[in-house]
Amino acid sequence: MALAFSLPDARGAARRGITMIEITISILILTVAAYILSSTISASLSHALSKREQATAVEAAMNTMETLRATPFIDLFTSYNTNPADDPLGPGTAPGPLFDVQGLDAIIEPGGIARPIGTIVMPDVNGIVREDADLPDLGLPRDLSGDMVIDAADHSNDYLVLPVIVRIEWRSRLGPREFEMSTMFVDLQKENEQ
Repeated sequence: MALAFSLPDARGAARRGITMIEITISILILTVAAYILSSTISASLSHALSKREQATAVEAAMNTMETLRATPFIDLFTSYNTNPADDPLGPGTAPGPLFDVQGLDAIIEPGGIARPIGTIVMPDVNGIVREDADLPDLGLPRDLSGDMVIDAADHSNDYLVLPVIVRIEWRSRLGPREFEMSTMFVDLQKENEQ
């Protein structure tokens, strides 16, 4: 009775080791691919949400501009300035310069105060139209009354030109966002009379 011992085949052992390395590398590659795929899907969703918010902001700004265009020129400033006492139909009856935009989240200031999402910016200095105001976003100082003089007088009732910015500011998943649209309203009837 003879006992026979067989030694493990060195090639078989080496082959099993390579198989384990191949499995480990395959798992690593699949993990990296899954991470890249989930990152791409997440970025794509964030981008789509950002685009939807941007479209909402643009639409709100355009609608606000159309509302301003539909307002009688002489009532533009008094309807949308910061002074509710001079509203055309009586104190507190006009919309004023602040508005909400459905579908957008307000930016929260320190102290928990929500910033208005929509703002109508005009040459409003303490509730009056001032040509000498330092408001470069509105192109001021500039002559708004057509008298070829830039002065510190109240031009709330005699402006011929009224620069306006509609600003939308909101909180997004990507951080604070802003959209602005500007125009220059001109009273062509008064301009033609002169």
